[in-house]
Amino acid sequence: MATMEDVAKAAKVSRATVSRVLSNYPSIKPETRQQVMYWVRELHYEPNQVAQNLAGHHTNLIGVLFSDLSNPLYAALSTAIIREAEREGYSVIVGDAQRERAREVNIINSFKRRKVDGIIVRAIGRPNEKLYKELSIPMVSLYKVIGHKNIIISSEEGGAQVARHFYGTGRVRVGYLGPTSALYGNDKLAGLQAGLDSCGLQIERILPCNQHETAENQKAYQIFTEYLQENDPRAVNAWFAHSDIAASDIIRALMEHGVQVPQEVSVCGYNDTLLARKMIPSLTSVASPVDEMARNAIALLLKEIRGDDGTENVYLAPHLLIRESSLVKIDK
Repeated sequence: MATMEDVAKAAKVSRATVSRVLSNYPSIKPETRQQVMYWVRELHYEPNQVAQNLAGHHTNLIGVLFSDLSNPLYAALSTAIIREAEREGYSVIVGDAQRERAREVNIINSFKRRKVDGIIVRAIGRPNEKLYKELSIPMVSLYKVIGHKNIIISSEEGGAQVARHFYGTGRVRVGYLGPTSALYGNDKLAGLQAGLDSCGLQIERILPCNQHETAENQKAYQIFTEYLQENDPRAVNAWFAHSDIAASDIIRALMEHGVQVPQEVSVCGYNDTLLARKMIPSLTSVASPVDEMARNAIALLLKEIRGDDGTENVYLAPHLLIRESSLVKIDK
């Protein structure tokens, strides 16, 4: 079994430097930290965590709270965050609030009891200001501005990209299915409207669907099926759905009504989950930069853990991945 001395020798640093890296001392240069952590992993060194905690008052634990891990995007983001944290010598505890306020509070309290060094949060709906304002633990918020350090993804820009794509393929009668209220922290509809405005177009049809989407939830399918039963299925020739799951329900309902996708109607989803890549036809979808989010989340959190409590917001852009569900070009 490797010792701290073995790591120090391989990394060509002192034993004290190895100890400081493992205790997350802020004075260690990034390149030195990376070198030491490389040899910690290569040699499978397992530090005496109890002794480290007593000496440095660190647990080397990060708590990560998600509003609902049934969302495939958050499952992928969780994996990326864990990978980035482990590269920096941290272990991760993941909490799933399942969109329940009481669970959200309980998970934050459990993180406190575990004495995590920091927390990464994807809060439920409108953030619980009292809960997070009173939090004394270093924290990074994803998608919403809550504390000192936040990572924001512009869903409005994602919606605008979809509008420009539809217009570029000649699909100018555009519909939207999804949340319509800012209460849900959702600017996709506003982005779609703005993007169409820039092309001289308006949204043809809006189908509100404010219920959270899971693979088991059939709300989007029911709403869209009822729409098709009362309207010409081809009157709208491009649909933007607020999630990949909802987009798959749109495609299913269209095919059940004899409409070909994408020959007659284009469909675009959001989040670029595994479903988008595996379904037939493969789904055009707006992707969040998951790996970039994870890297920035860990970097910002480590800065705050090491004493930098200044305000810092990182803004990242989504990008549209075009697949079979919207590839056909027609005359305008």
